[in-house]
Amino acid sequence: MRTLYLLRPHGTAGIEGEQLVVRSDEQELDRMGLPLLDQILVMGKMQLTTQLIRACLRRGIPIAYLSSTGQCLGRLQPLEGGYRHRARRQAELPQERRLALARSLVAGKIANGRVVLQRLTRRSGRSAVEPCLRRLGQLHSLICCVPCPDQLRGLEGSAAALYFRSLGGLLADDGFGFAMRSRRPPLTPFDALCGFGYGVLWNALLLRVELRGLDPYNGVLHVGSPRHAALVSDLIEPLRTFLVDPFHSQLIRAGQLSPDEHFQPQAGGVYLNDSGRRLWLQAWSAFMTESIQLGDAGSGPRWEVLDQLVKNFAAAVDDPDRTLCVPLRR
Repeated sequence: MRTLYLLRPHGTAGIEGEQLVVRSDEQELDRMGLPLLDQILVMGKMQLTTQLIRACLRRGIPIAYLSSTGQCLGRLQPLEGGYRHRARRQAELPQERRLALARSLVAGKIANGRVVLQRLTRRSGRSAVEPCLRRLGQLHSLICCVPCPDQLRGLEGSAAALYFRSLGGLLADDGFGFAMRSRRPPLTPFDALCGFGYGVLWNALLLRVELRGLDPYNGVLHVGSPRHAALVSDLIEPLRTFLVDPFHSQLIRAGQLSPDEHFQPQAGGVYLNDSGRRLWLQAWSAFMTESIQLGDAGSGPRWEVLDQLVKNFAAAVDDPDRTLCVPLRR
């Protein structure tokens, strides 16, 4: 079962028998069997026929309409979803199972962060981050022994501080250096990038969590509240270092972003200005629609990495013996 992304700027998606058919200017572009789909995400300006929408509702296939940055504009779902009991099973997860899931997410975040640093020093500067890489490797190896969530959060915080300290040093020559992360308010251009980018990714994840029938406020690592969707904050952890940080490093190293041109001081902090936000959004849209290898699932847009992680978490909720598979950079 896969997520279908409709990314084209124009065209129609209809149904012929059990086949979803995509056409543009009366030319058939794609065809896929409805039984193979579990959700459809529309990010372009394609038109879906009423017949296709009805068929999806009968089959329990939700349809969501997204902006170019992945923010949900609205969605169509059957009156009775097939996942309505999943949130109950999620709430009943025993503490040891919650800890195991949280360990997987933190391990993925640290592993992906090490790869980000390694790739940034592929040509030079590796010696400057070798101590950090070794320490991150040590912290990664300790994850399986962490006995409680509080200690796991402490380990994750130590790893994040080490990672960002090295990342800030590597980006200093590009004008984006920093000694440590600052959030409220962001005090450096890179902090501003992180706040904006993580926020866009967070909202995109929230939609996918809800579509899978999971309770976004019931986390395994972060502490939830009526105003904090803790599960979304949990799932975003490995994706920060899988998607957002590499994307920002790519923009910076390519010289597409300028600290002087694309940022402005405001309310005691530093934020992207209008031109910076437009540049970021355009580049992010292109980055996330690029096709990449998705492991055994073949290839697809980077957006599908989000769907895979949420789908894997949902499967781990349904099956207590299933290991949570987290996307890892190579």
